[in-house]
Amino acid sequence: MKLKYSIFSFILILLPLYTFAETGIPEENRKLIYSITVVGILIVLFALVVVSAAVALMSKTIRLSEEKRTRSAQKDAKKDIAGVDEETAAAIAAALYLYRRSLEEEEKAILTIRKVIKPLSGWSNKAYGMRNPGIL
Repeated sequence: MKLKYSIFSFILILLPLYTFAETGIPEENRKLIYSITVVGILIVLFALVVVSAAVALMSKTIRLSEEKRTRSAQKDAKKDIAGVDEETAAAIAAALYLYRRSLEEEEKAILTIRKVIKPLSGWSNKAYGMRNPGIL
Protein backbone atom coordinates (compact mmCIF):
# COMPACT_ATOMS: atom_id res chain seq x y z
CA MET A 1 0.00 0.00 0.00
CA LYS A 2 2.78 2.42 0.85
CA LEU A 3 4.33 1.78 -2.54
CA LYS A 4 1.13 2.92 -4.24
CA TYR A 5 1.02 6.10 -2.15
CA SER A 6 4.65 6.89 -2.85
CA ILE A 7 4.17 6.42 -6.59
CA PHE A 8 1.03 8.51 -6.45
CA SER A 9 2.77 11.30 -4.54
CA PHE A 10 5.68 11.19 -6.99
CA ILE A 11 3.32 11.61 -9.92
CA LEU A 12 1.36 14.44 -8.31
CA ILE A 13 4.11 16.46 -6.67
CA LEU A 14 7.55 15.65 -7.98
CA LEU A 15 6.85 15.00 -11.65
CA PRO A 16 5.58 18.55 -12.39
CA LEU A 17 8.67 19.91 -10.64
CA TYR A 18 11.00 17.82 -12.78
CA THR A 19 9.37 19.05 -15.97
CA PHE A 20 10.83 22.51 -15.28
CA ALA A 21 14.33 21.22 -14.56
CA GLU A 22 15.90 21.55 -17.99
CA THR A 23 13.57 23.91 -19.81
CA GLY A 24 15.84 26.93 -19.80
CA ILE A 25 14.22 28.73 -16.88
CA PRO A 26 16.64 31.11 -15.18
CA GLU A 27 17.98 29.94 -11.82
CA GLU A 28 16.52 32.87 -9.86
CA ASN A 29 12.97 32.07 -11.09
CA ARG A 30 13.22 28.32 -10.71
CA LYS A 31 12.75 28.29 -6.92
CA LEU A 32 9.76 30.61 -7.20
CA ILE A 33 8.17 28.38 -9.82
CA TYR A 34 8.78 25.26 -7.71
CA SER A 35 7.23 26.85 -4.62
CA ILE A 36 4.19 28.12 -6.56
CA THR A 37 3.68 24.66 -8.07
CA VAL A 38 3.87 22.90 -4.70
CA VAL A 39 1.59 25.45 -3.03
CA GLY A 40 -0.94 25.14 -5.87
CA ILE A 41 -0.98 21.36 -5.64
CA LEU A 42 -1.41 21.51 -1.86
CA ILE A 43 -4.27 24.02 -2.15
CA VAL A 44 -6.10 21.82 -4.66
CA LEU A 45 -5.63 18.69 -2.53
CA PHE A 46 -6.80 20.55 0.59
CA ALA A 47 -9.88 21.81 -1.25
CA LEU A 48 -10.70 18.26 -2.39
CA VAL A 49 -10.40 16.97 1.18
CA VAL A 50 -12.68 19.74 2.47
CA VAL A 51 -15.30 19.10 -0.23
CA SER A 52 -15.28 15.34 0.35
CA ALA A 53 -15.61 15.85 4.12
CA ALA A 54 -18.52 18.26 3.59
CA VAL A 55 -20.32 15.79 1.30
CA ALA A 56 -19.80 12.94 3.79
CA LEU A 57 -21.08 15.11 6.64
CA MET A 58 -24.12 16.17 4.64
CA SER A 59 -25.01 12.58 3.73
CA LYS A 60 -24.76 11.50 7.37
CA THR A 61 -26.90 14.45 8.46
CA ILE A 62 -29.55 13.64 5.86
CA ARG A 63 -29.58 9.97 6.84
CA LEU A 64 -29.95 10.82 10.54
CA SER A 65 -32.78 13.27 9.88
CA GLU A 66 -34.61 10.69 7.75
CA GLU A 67 -34.25 8.06 10.48
CA LYS A 68 -35.53 10.52 13.09
CA ARG A 69 -38.49 11.45 10.90
CA THR A 70 -39.44 7.80 10.29
CA ARG A 71 -39.15 6.99 14.00
CA SER A 72 -41.43 9.87 14.93
CA ALA A 73 -43.90 8.90 12.18
CA GLN A 74 -43.97 5.32 13.48
CA LYS A 75 -44.60 6.52 17.03
CA ASP A 76 -47.43 8.77 15.83
CA ALA A 77 -48.94 5.93 13.81
CA LYS A 78 -48.89 3.60 16.82
CA LYS A 79 -50.64 6.25 18.92
CA ASP A 80 -53.26 6.82 16.21
CA ILE A 81 -53.94 3.11 15.71
CA ALA A 82 -54.64 2.58 19.40
CA GLY A 83 -57.63 4.95 19.33
CA VAL A 84 -59.31 3.64 16.11
CA ASP A 85 -62.14 1.11 16.19
CA GLU A 86 -62.09 -2.03 14.03
CA GLU A 87 -64.48 -0.84 11.33
CA THR A 88 -62.51 2.34 10.71
CA ALA A 89 -59.24 0.42 10.61
CA ALA A 90 -60.73 -2.00 8.05
CA ALA A 91 -61.94 0.91 5.89
CA ILE A 92 -58.51 2.57 6.03
CA ALA A 93 -56.77 -0.71 5.14
CA ALA A 94 -59.11 -1.28 2.19
CA ALA A 95 -58.58 2.27 0.93
CA LEU A 96 -54.79 1.92 1.20
CA TYR A 97 -54.91 -1.43 -0.61
CA LEU A 98 -56.99 0.00 -3.45
CA TYR A 99 -54.73 3.04 -3.70
CA ARG A 100 -51.56 0.91 -3.93
CA ARG A 101 -53.21 -1.38 -6.46
CA SER A 102 -54.19 1.57 -8.63
CA LEU A 103 -50.60 2.83 -8.55
CA GLU A 104 -49.21 -0.55 -9.58
CA GLU A 105 -51.64 -1.23 -12.40
CA GLU A 106 -51.01 0.31 -15.73
CA GLU A 107 -53.85 1.81 -17.62
CA LYS A 108 -54.62 -0.34 -20.62
CA ALA A 109 -55.02 2.03 -23.49
CA ILE A 110 -55.68 1.01 -27.05
CA LEU A 111 -54.25 3.18 -29.75
CA THR A 112 -56.08 3.06 -33.05
CA ILE A 113 -54.51 4.48 -36.16
CA ARG A 114 -56.76 5.03 -39.15
CA LYS A 115 -55.75 6.16 -42.56
CA VAL A 116 -57.67 9.25 -43.50
CA ILE A 117 -58.05 9.97 -47.18
CA LYS A 118 -58.24 13.67 -47.82
CA PRO A 119 -59.95 14.95 -50.90
CA LEU A 120 -57.52 16.59 -53.25
CA SER A 121 -57.90 20.24 -53.96
CA GLY A 122 -56.09 22.70 -56.13
CA TRP A 123 -54.20 23.95 -53.11
CA SER A 124 -52.80 20.59 -51.98
CA ASN A 125 -52.44 18.59 -55.19
CA LYS A 126 -49.05 18.78 -56.84
CA ALA A 127 -50.51 17.84 -60.20
CA TYR A 128 -52.25 21.19 -60.32
CA GLY A 129 -49.06 23.06 -59.54
CA MET A 130 -47.95 25.85 -61.81
CA ARG A 131 -45.04 24.98 -63.98
CA ASN A 132 -43.86 26.07 -67.36
CA PRO A 133 -42.33 23.15 -69.29
CA GLY A 134 -40.92 25.44 -71.94
CA ILE A 135 -38.43 27.10 -69.56
CA LEU A 136 -35.52 24.91 -68.50
